[in-house]
Amino acid sequence: MKQLALSIALLLLSGLAVGTFELKDPAAPFEEAANSPAVVEIIDITEYAVEGAGVKSCEAYMADRQQNDSMQFVDLNWVKGFITGVNYLHAETKGNPQLGAGLDMDALTLWIDNYCSDNPLATLSDASAALVDQLIQ
Repeated sequence: MKQLALSIALLLLSGLAVGTFELKDPAAPFEEAANSPAVVEIIDITEYAVEGAGVKSCEAYMADRQQNDSMQFVDLNWVKGFITGVNYLHAETKGNPQLGAGLDMDALTLWIDNYCSDNPLATLSDASAALVDQLIQ
């Protein structure tokens, strides 16, 4: 009998604990404002984390191009991925999620080649950001 009473008491106490526990998202009060298309904030991005081929200098990219090295395709696909990332964000924020649609590999290569020739100390990330800026306009 004592075991039954103890089991019932534990069951009731555990039910109370579960019933009073609540997970709250600390960002929830700000979510509506952040996702509202009426809220537009223009941010000057001067620093952001870059991984992969985007850290490569334009000078190194141009060396790959001159040697007709297969790394140039890795580099250019990184640029396409950068544009895709911007499109993803635009889809979430009601921007234009079709940047670069129809931009073939030859046109992309020519644009990056020209940018990197003019800016050898820049990175592929810088070139990609400049291309996105031009596509937005």
